[in-house]
Amino acid sequence: MRRDAFRTATIVTLLLLAAWVEGGPPPAHAAPAAPPVTLRVMNLNIFYGGDELNLQNGNWCLRPDGCPETLAQVIEAIRAANPDVVGLEEAERNTRPIAEALGWHYSERMQIVSRYPLIDPPGGDGIYIFVQLSPGRVAALANVHLPSDPYGPYLVRDGAGLQEILDLEASVRLPAIQDQLRVLPGLAARGIPVFLTGDFNSPSHLDWTAAVDAVRDVVRYPIDWPVSRALANAGFRDSYRVVHPDPVAVPGFTWTPGGPESIADEVHDRIDWVLAAGPAAARASTIVGEVGNPDVGVPIDPYPTDHRGVISTFDIVPGEAPILVAVGSRRVFAGEDLSVVYHAPGRRGERVAIVPAGGAATAAVAERPIETASRTDGTIVFATAGLVPGAYEAALVSATGGILARSPFWLYAPGTPTEVVTSKDVYAVGEPIGVSWRNAPGMRWDWLGIFSPGEVDSGPIATTRNSGYGGNGHYELYIYTRTAIEGSGSFGPEAFAGYVTWPLKTGTFEIRLLLDDGYRSVASSAPFKVVQP
Repeated sequence: MRRDAFRTATIVTLLLLAAWVEGGPPPAHAAPAAPPVTLRVMNLNIFYGGDELNLQNGNWCLRPDGCPETLAQVIEAIRAANPDVVGLEEAERNTRPIAEALGWHYSERMQIVSRYPLIDPPGGDGIYIFVQLSPGRVAALANVHLPSDPYGPYLVRDGAGLQEILDLEASVRLPAIQDQLRVLPGLAARGIPVFLTGDFNSPSHLDWTAAVDAVRDVVRYPIDWPVSRALANAGFRDSYRVVHPDPVAVPGFTWTPGGPESIADEVHDRIDWVLAAGPAAARASTIVGEVGNPDVGVPIDPYPTDHRGVISTFDIVPGEAPILVAVGSRRVFAGEDLSVVYHAPGRRGERVAIVPAGGAATAAVAERPIETASRTDGTIVFATAGLVPGAYEAALVSATGGILARSPFWLYAPGTPTEVVTSKDVYAVGEPIGVSWRNAPGMRWDWLGIFSPGEVDSGPIATTRNSGYGGNGHYELYIYTRTAIEGSGSFGPEAFAGYVTWPLKTGTFEIRLLLDDGYRSVASSAPFKVVQP
């Protein structure tokens, strides 16, 4: 959960054709069914990067470089739970350090760490990633962190009626899972196991039942919570409730074991879930948390975050990957190697090429053959030292020169800075403020905030610190980059409120790009003005 203003931010009927388009092209041939495997999937919100909780006093870490001993304890909690793949929330640039400490693979774009290789398919678009269980065989994993405020159970506690709660959920949290509802069921329909982890900041309809209402004072009436209901209607099964179907006997609360943001009249609930769709059957599920909690199956002392984790064990049948090519990194600096993973039809003459963005195979600036006719899966590494910086794609090319799949990446000269540029120097009050950026890291929650030029809370604007706001706390409005390396957006009525709401009043401002739901700034625009029309 988050209580900052910064964190405050329909199921579509899927036709077979829509599922095909969203999931990517189907396999080129019918492969034999894969043998079942066991997969352990964990969800863990690590609290502001995992290094902002002081384990000695349970309060905020006040050291500028954070509390690395707390992050080390987060890593130990993951080791103790023994998962195969973990969806993290509030990772704040620490996805990679966690994975490296474990010796695992990682996706900063998705805040996911995994024992198994991860493939970021071009159709994933930051919505899902593939976990490669064996060559050509995958499961899909999506990871979400829904807006925290206003928080529904607090409103119930304070006397809100049922319709007010349903309206709140429909306007605040239900919109935040529309991409997952649109895309993920299509993958499950094609026989790919799909997992959705997250801090949903919402209770489940499986928990706020009439039976629970009868024994818990804070559950004033049963609620068919919209987010959990929409996901259930889309085919997702809540692994914890599959294994522990009685919410009275086994509540499984994940919020909260305590922390700097907990309050005296706290409403405890189960808001962190591991959901599954497609060929995946949950056979065990437990809570990771503090010593002494009756629902905790993996006790950790001291416990390093304000959410308990969930670890679920599944028997799954891996699905066949679609025909694809996927780059190992979407942002590359000239001289670095670029790894490209492929799943190909396996016909003689196929190859992987590097082409300018949108270009045909004949425009390839580099290519390597897939050397044997039977080889369908592998990784090819390209040197980039001789390439001109620009936008490129890795392409899977057929023997006849057709492009079967593409995966974009951006190549920059070493030392190229991140850039943020506004569309104009002067805007009228109420006029949308256009912004574009290039060479962004593309992490899960990179964001753009409007600030007064040079305004900081104390000291210089943070570019290196790991703890606190570091001068970047007083943002007027914000939007997310949606993991784009290069992109554009605008601040208008849909921008999230910081210290003000839209429209921005008159004054001089700048836009900063900050990393992964945190307060480390990597670029600022030139100042711009907002004036009366």
